[in-house]
Formats: sequence, structure tokens, C-alpha cells
Amino acid sequence: MSKSSASASETEPAAPRLDWRAQMSAWLLVAATALVFWPVTRWIAVETAAREQIRQALILLAAGVAVVIWREWSRLRLAGEVGSRALALVAVAFAMAGLAGLAGWPVLVLPAFALAVAGCVQGLFGAESFRFFKPLVAGVGALLVIIVAFPALDWPLRQLAAVGSAQVLAAMGLAPQLTLAGAANDPQLVLSVAQGHFLVATECNGFGLITSGALVAILAGGIAGRSWWAVALLVPVALVTGFVVNVLRILVISTTARYFPGHYDLLHEIVGTLALWGGLGLVGWLAWRSPRAGAKDAP
Repeated sequence: MSKSSASASETEPAAPRLDWRAQMSAWLLVAATALVFWPVTRWIAVETAAREQIRQALILLAAGVAVVIWREWSRLRLAGEVGSRALALVAVAFAMAGLAGLAGWPVLVLPAFALAVAGCVQGLFGAESFRFFKPLVAGVGALLVIIVAFPALDWPLRQLAAVGSAQVLAAMGLAPQLTLAGAANDPQLVLSVAQGHFLVATECNGFGLITSGALVAILAGGIAGRSWWAVALLVPVALVTGFVVNVLRILVISTTARYFPGHYDLLHEIVGTLALWGGLGLVGWLAWRSPRAGAKDAP
């Protein structure tokens, strides 16, 4: 009895041991990186809290993290592999951050932050699990671009949305009018149609829908296993889809508001919510249709 038990114990695979020194090295790397990039992290938090369109992108990024963890839970593990690749990524990130401060090129901080995130994830989860997080690292980079691009694209997007809506309304025979109002440092566009006047404000520029759609294309396409070039093609499709859906939103609000007197705010919220999730749902469906979906029919 004891002999057979001993034999059985000898054949049982030993449980993998955690290398606490490797784990500690990985967490020290994360702590040092977080300390160096704390000003960037604080800036991201401030900008995200200030603008709803950017908060949408952050929520989508968090949802992407949840999806990856849910899908790959059985294969994810804290490996603590602070190897040459993780150290190289963090070293380049530190160098770019230092160069940004010395040369006065703050734009370098953005790719540096993305590389730092990639290095930390690589160090914590190892090369085997890092591949699951690649779309999320790309999503972090996209979020940084979204934050920086917002001030520059707000007014041009408002103009495009207003002009595009006016052209469609004119084709429908509704004789719209676009008026430029406000001060020179704070211009406003007013769209007049069917005896109604609608301010094409910042919330109407479509920035949130356009950029969130691009982020969904990156996250969903990457998580679904699409190739990088397929994801690259999906991004402009998402941008165009977001712009078109935003114009449709303006058209619906401007042509139906007269039928809901006293309920404009409710109409604005309902149509805006439907447009947002409808547009993101369409982009997500296009991106999530992985090449693996057609593999079932293959011999």
C-alpha cells in the first residue's frame, strides 16, 4: 500500500513553483515605470474627466480589458518575465520621455507612454500571454491620440457635420440655412430648418462616435484575431461610419424636433444614444467577424 502510494506520488507532475524573485522584479519594474510616467497618467485622467467623448473611449478600453480577461482567463498567468524585450521597451520609453523633457518635444511622451505600458505588460505576463494584450496596448496608443486630437478637430468636425447635414437637407427640399454666430475666439454654427434653429455645438461634432468607432475597430479586430493590415483597413471604415452616423443623427433631430415640442432635450438624448451605440455596434460587428468565422466551411 505504501509502496504503490509512493510510486503514484513519483509519477504525479509537480505543481509549478512561482519564482518570487522574478515576480518581485516585474512589480518593481511596474512601480518604477508608474513613478516616471505619473505626470502623463495624471494628465490623461484630467483630460478624460473633462470631456465625455474621451470618457467613452476610456470605457471602451476598459471593456476591451474585461473581454480579454474573460476570453483568455485559463491561459493568463503572472509570469514575472523581466526579459530583454520588456527591459528594452521600458528603456526606450524612459529615453523618449527624457528626450521629450530635454528637447522640449512633449509629443514624444505619447509613444513613450504606450511603450512603457507594453513593457510592463510584457514583464508581468510574459511573452506567451503578451500576445493577448497587444490590441489593448494599441488601444492605449489610440486613446492618447484621441486626447491630443480633440482640441484641433473640434471645430473642423463641427463644420463638416453642419455642412454635410445642410447639403442633405437641401437635397430633401427643406431649404436649410447655416449661420456663423458668436465671438471670433468662440465661433458657433447655427443650423436653421423647418422654422427651427439648432446649435451645432461641440457635442454635435461626432468626435466621440468617430474616434470611439476607430478604437472599437482596433480592439475588436485585434481581439478577434484579425491581421494588422485588416485592422488598419477597418479604422478608416470606422471613421467614415462614425461621420455618416453623426450626420444622420443631426438630420433626425433637426427634422423631427418640431413634432415633439417641449421635449427637445429628451429627443436629443434618445437619438444621440441610439446613434452612438448603433454606430459602435456596426463597427464592432464588422471588426468582430473574424476570419476564423468562415473556417467552419473549409474542408
